[in-house]
Amino acid sequence: MTFCSLDSDSSNISEGTILSDEEIVNESTSSTSDNEQNSTTSSLDNREIKYFIAESVSNEHQEMLKEWVAISEELYFTQPNAVIENLYPIYLIQLDKNNPESALALEPVFCEFLEDEHKKLFIRDGYDNSRCGDNEDSREEYERNGLFVEPNGGVAGSAISSIPQRDGYSLFISRTHNLPEHASSMGYVTLHEMFHIFQTSHYSTDSYDGQRMLNGRFSGDNPEDDVPWWNEGAAVYFSYIDYARTINDMSWFKEQMYCTILCEKNRYGNKSRLEIFKESGLKLNNITFNENPEPVDKQIAYEIGAWFIAYLVNDHGEDKILDIYSLYEEFGFEKSFEMQFGKDYRTYLEEFYEFLDLSEDKMMAILLSD
Repeated sequence: MTFCSLDSDSSNISEGTILSDEEIVNESTSSTSDNEQNSTTSSLDNREIKYFIAESVSNEHQEMLKEWVAISEELYFTQPNAVIENLYPIYLIQLDKNNPESALALEPVFCEFLEDEHKKLFIRDGYDNSRCGDNEDSREEYERNGLFVEPNGGVAGSAISSIPQRDGYSLFISRTHNLPEHASSMGYVTLHEMFHIFQTSHYSTDSYDGQRMLNGRFSGDNPEDDVPWWNEGAAVYFSYIDYARTINDMSWFKEQMYCTILCEKNRYGNKSRLEIFKESGLKLNNITFNENPEPVDKQIAYEIGAWFIAYLVNDHGEDKILDIYSLYEEFGFEKSFEMQFGKDYRTYLEEFYEFLDLSEDKMMAILLSD
């Protein structure tokens, strides 16, 4: 996942929050126990994931989170091109979306840990770069966006909120979902964020702008626009299909892919995302994270971006997507895309737009069944 900030290289907050089932539909002085705030050993040779769990988070949520983290490690971190040294440690913050007080109480616990583990003398470090840091940039960023609680009082959404090459860790903020009706969200949102850690592991640069340049986030017609279609589209696609494979129900994947762009949504005036996208006249790679004509929003780019990934997979297979990240450092996004898929991304997008004009049955036919 990706990061946002006013000051590009001091940023540590993701723009890449994926909406969960309930969010799509509905458009402490507390401390943690030893069980809740613990270092756990991952399945990959003693690599560290440390959990910070808000006091009000249920045991059921905790167990589901850790289960899906372990599944994500096996799916993505064992990929042959994953850069292991950039995957760990992961500091995983589990927040209760209905309890901002418990989220706020967790902030000093985490900040104290971060200062103890990452504060270094005379150099800017993973503590200084965080919103915990005792410096002007950190204080301004905290006032602007908060840490685990946003300025509007809401609990922060799920996101990757650090640059591991710069900070020395990945900060994964996770927010609870309504159980049991939205248990799927706990699965695929965790997969989504862990996939971002896999993506980011391939970069050597510790520059926020440098990472965005490599992962296609400046691929719009205006090269200064920050666009989510490619990097987020891949995370959405793999989180959906790998969730379905894990629960052994590929019909879930097809239903999810169908509804994310073809079902009518209240937030769009009872139109589908695909309808809004077509009516807007925007190109997929010109939809930004934050500045779009209403009612277009970033989630349209996320979901139609996932369909673009499915379109590529139908032509080239999933390994071509998973392998492209290892090319970025040497060749950059545009050249890597052309090397992997045989034509430049703009040409492929134009062909994809023609695909989106096909009947629903023909569109659905390209989706994998296993």
